[in-house]
Amino acid sequence: MKSNIKKIAFYSVVFIIIFSGQFLMNHGLKMGKPPIINQQTFSQQDAMQMISQGPAIIYFWAEWCGVCKMMQQPLSQITEDYPVLTVAVKSGDKNAVQNYLNEKSLIWEVVNDPAGNIANQYQARGVPSIFFLNKTGEIVLTTTGYTSEIGLRLRLWLASKM
Repeated sequence: MKSNIKKIAFYSVVFIIIFSGQFLMNHGLKMGKPPIINQQTFSQQDAMQMISQGPAIIYFWAEWCGVCKMMQQPLSQITEDYPVLTVAVKSGDKNAVQNYLNEKSLIWEVVNDPAGNIANQYQARGVPSIFFLNKTGEIVLTTTGYTSEIGLRLRLWLASKM
């Protein structure tokens, strides 16, 4: 009996720590109308027009981020079904980012943010940071850290209902 109480207490504390950490990381991320991104993507698409009607995602990532590397496959799957604008944060110049994309066989719509200015506008304090837009192009959900493909799809579905 004591063993079960200790397990319940332990897992409760772990849950509270994880939930608190997620709350602190997500707290303060930009909501509502997204700040304007004046750049075109590497493929010459207008970034804001691309995500103007959702559900859609704005995904902040970095080539040096281990968690971002784990999210490459799930995010690539999502790009087949939804508009996804990715922002390469502090990952070098355009050539360095394009070489990385080619090396990893990533076919993403990318805007380069070498100084982190776009990330600052969105109040993204870490990568990966993900912003989910509803049908009218407003940010209605956010998350920071790893998210599975199912987690991405669930949030996109919720965003479509908001």
